[in-house]
Amino acid sequence: MKLDTDDLIMVSQILERDSKNTTYKFALLRATIDVIQLFDHLIYRDNETSKVVVPTGLIVERWIWYYYPLLVDGFFPQKHNEPLEIVPRKNIAFRKSFTDLIRMWQPRYGGFWHLYNDFKKKVLPPEINAQLKDLVIRLYDTITRMPMRHIGHYGSGEDYSIYRIHSGKEKILPVDVITTELLVRKMGTFTFPYKFYLTLKYLGSFIEGMDSVLNKWAEFITVANKRYSVDKEIVLDRLSQVPESFRDVGEVKKYYHEVMKRKRLYCVWSGNRLREEDLNVDHVLPFSRFPNNSFWNLLPAKRSVNNKKRDRIPEPEFLQKRSGIIFDYWNMLWDHYENEFLEEVRMDLLPVQQRSGFWQDTAFKSLQGKASDLIHIRGMESWSL
Repeated sequence: MKLDTDDLIMVSQILERDSKNTTYKFALLRATIDVIQLFDHLIYRDNETSKVVVPTGLIVERWIWYYYPLLVDGFFPQKHNEPLEIVPRKNIAFRKSFTDLIRMWQPRYGGFWHLYNDFKKKVLPPEINAQLKDLVIRLYDTITRMPMRHIGHYGSGEDYSIYRIHSGKEKILPVDVITTELLVRKMGTFTFPYKFYLTLKYLGSFIEGMDSVLNKWAEFITVANKRYSVDKEIVLDRLSQVPESFRDVGEVKKYYHEVMKRKRLYCVWSGNRLREEDLNVDHVLPFSRFPNNSFWNLLPAKRSVNNKKRDRIPEPEFLQKRSGIIFDYWNMLWDHYENEFLEEVRMDLLPVQQRSGFWQDTAFKSLQGKASDLIHIRGMESWSL
């Protein structure tokens, strides 16, 4: 794949020259990169327009996890001359709604990680779910009316020159529980040029790195309001926080031990029989490379083999050789965890067009595609036996 120099220049201009009145553009670029790297299976290309179509709800959800660490305590201005107190039109558009959510959540239910996990498990208390509805609507309005409108304006002089609304959001009903799937289904879609997509897909990890999006975001916060002294390293630490599932691998390991009492289990990679003392639960795609604790990614492996694999990525061809046993374990997990397992597969591996029917082959090809991207695009070390 040959990258166009003009697209690299466009990214540079967005970072350096487009409007910098708020942190919105940094958040949108970061979210776009993350969605491409984590949810590429939910993105499709419109061949007629040479653009890609992306669920807006995925961007909305990423903003929740980006801004929570910045708003939970201390004061990190997200807008030029933003005041400490809540003042209409002086703060970022969703600060009050977000602050209300934090004040309702933090004292009674826990912190950032607990909110993320209860959200993923769909067990948020009703009053928190109601406040989250208000927040996601405000986030959607902010994203679609501000950074999507203005990014690229410097180079083109036009609004919505890169990001464009493809389909609008549906009404979120009082009975709706806010989940990733609901955000994908009801928040509509947006488009941007396929060449821009390729640039972010291949170079996104560098663009998002310390010398660009995160660094520029941190620099903005440190000078946004000179009345408040903000340490850049603290800001970078907050920006670098990534929510992860609390799912204890031990829970899955305990299940595999229970199964071993009834029948033999075999190492997903070597095929050798597993014994109680040898059992490890391996992340098929290593968590340090692809932060995902879903059941489909947690399969039994021999301890010595897992130690050799470490944080390397299984080669797609090797995955194909092991597809039989992978399918066996997926079906076993599906039978035990039922809808929870299937919902994770749908969200993590299946395209929007295929959310029902026979899912195994599509999910497996998606797994191979993610492994290939990690190896060939992001340059991570491959592995096989």
